[in-house]
Amino acid sequence: MSILKSFKNVFSAWWRPVLAIFIPLALLPLIIANDNTESRCGFVVAWMAFYFMFEPVPLAVTALLPVATFPVLGVLSTGEACTPYMKDTIMMYVGSLTLAVAVEHCNLHKRIALKVLLLIGTGARWLMLGFMTTTMFLSMWISNTATTAMMVPIVDAVLDELEKEDKIHHKNDSISLITIPSSMSSSIWSSESNKNHYQINMQLSNISSSSQRKDYGRLRDSLLLSIAYAANCGGTGTVIGSGPNLVLKGLMEELYPESTELTFASWLMYNAPTMIICVIICWLALQLCYKPCGSSDDSTQLAARNAVLKSYRELGPINFHEGAVATLFLLVVFLWFSRDPKFVDGWSTYLAKGSNIRDATPVIGVCLLLFIIPSKPSLHQRSRPLLEWRVAQKKIPWGVLLLLGSGFVVADAAKKSHLSVWLSSQLSYLNYFSPAVICVLLTLMASALTEVISNMSMATIMLPVVSEMAEAVKVHPLFFMLPVTIGCSFAMILPVGNPSNAIVFEASNMKTFDMLKPGLISKVLCCAVELFMIQTLGVAIFNLNTFPDWANNTHIMSEDNSTIGWTTLQNSTAAANLNFTSLQYG
Repeated sequence: MSILKSFKNVFSAWWRPVLAIFIPLALLPLIIANDNTESRCGFVVAWMAFYFMFEPVPLAVTALLPVATFPVLGVLSTGEACTPYMKDTIMMYVGSLTLAVAVEHCNLHKRIALKVLLLIGTGARWLMLGFMTTTMFLSMWISNTATTAMMVPIVDAVLDELEKEDKIHHKNDSISLITIPSSMSSSIWSSESNKNHYQINMQLSNISSSSQRKDYGRLRDSLLLSIAYAANCGGTGTVIGSGPNLVLKGLMEELYPESTELTFASWLMYNAPTMIICVIICWLALQLCYKPCGSSDDSTQLAARNAVLKSYRELGPINFHEGAVATLFLLVVFLWFSRDPKFVDGWSTYLAKGSNIRDATPVIGVCLLLFIIPSKPSLHQRSRPLLEWRVAQKKIPWGVLLLLGSGFVVADAAKKSHLSVWLSSQLSYLNYFSPAVICVLLTLMASALTEVISNMSMATIMLPVVSEMAEAVKVHPLFFMLPVTIGCSFAMILPVGNPSNAIVFEASNMKTFDMLKPGLISKVLCCAVELFMIQTLGVAIFNLNTFPDWANNTHIMSEDNSTIGWTTLQNSTAAANLNFTSLQYG
């Protein structure tokens, strides 16, 4: 046992550094066997993929690998490798994260959550729907992880009150069950049959109590799962809701700078209905797998409502701090939506050079007000601002910004080294299928792999290749890229799929198998909804039936920064038979 324990300690202490060194060494044959820019870029991408999967170093540190490796391997210059780490898309995310921190700092998110629960109801089914609706809405604006972490204690508070109420009712029922009428004589009571009767009643009481506790355990598990699923779906509702969405937006601006289809407004119009349908599907799947447990009589519902109402009243009346943050939050949403809504002229069209204004400008402008406006205005004493920098600095997940930046660098390197073209040609067997079938296969692939790879990492790896495939088969890039991006957020089967799953798994008494059945049903149905919506609503909003001019001709920079003339691929067979040696420098 001591030897085994010693080995376990050594393994625990050294597996990360050993794996961190082993992975790049094991991948070296990629360069040795075929030393060109494609293989060198592929070497770094594979290195990052394994680091993302096993995490021998923090994800944010892995995100810095391109800065150290691409210039050394001659794929990109140092300037080219560093510049994408602070694109306007990332700056927009900084602004949205700062606004989210302000909402959390003043407890506005908790007030919204409790108010929604009071409005929807506190029956077993409606309680779950209330939690899911609240989580979905908050996840559209705040990180899925923060939303889930906030909702778990609220679930516990509500269920504690429900259990207390049921214990009181059950205790009263048990007392009435075993009370002996006063008219009974002691001789009758001492008889063996009545003693047996008393013991049976006590056993029934204990069994019922145990069953009730078990029921509430299942109810708690189902509510926690509903929060995780709603957070995953809610993150798809807005372009700032989750990492993959921002990766897609940044890549569209990087690869297709002339495209204007994907804006905050167009994303919301397309994904908000999809998100709502997916949340309803997850709610029904949980109803199927977890039948409503616990009592649902009037007294129990009243106890649940009282628990929520008590927490809401503890917040006190809404103050200036919360009102100001809510106003600024709504202002940002309005500015984002109305900047370029497509169906009417946006406010940016009335400004000089308004076409150069993107979503980072309004959110950063409003965030400046957070650090200026006092939280408690007074003529006689100084007040802290709505948000202090030390609070923002502490709560903003800066590592996520590096992950976003690394995605843009990898996409740029894959394009300039022709790796994305090579990968696309390796998937040439898909060209025998129709674009709709290819879309299904790519979406299911992304949704399956995101169970073991973080959704942002999955989007970073897949989207550049998917865009190249879309160009090869003459399909609007968003027809493939949008469902793949959304599919990366449907990690619902395994606890390691994303932080939301991990939080509820740790907070519950579930086993991995308990997440499998509802998660598999929800994942398949949500993917089906997304694939249906891209064929219908997506076609209407983004005009996906036509191959846009901005995707028709792309130009790739060579290693010496000269432009390679890339002849537009006429059909999918040409992409499959592409010969890289025939490329001529223009």
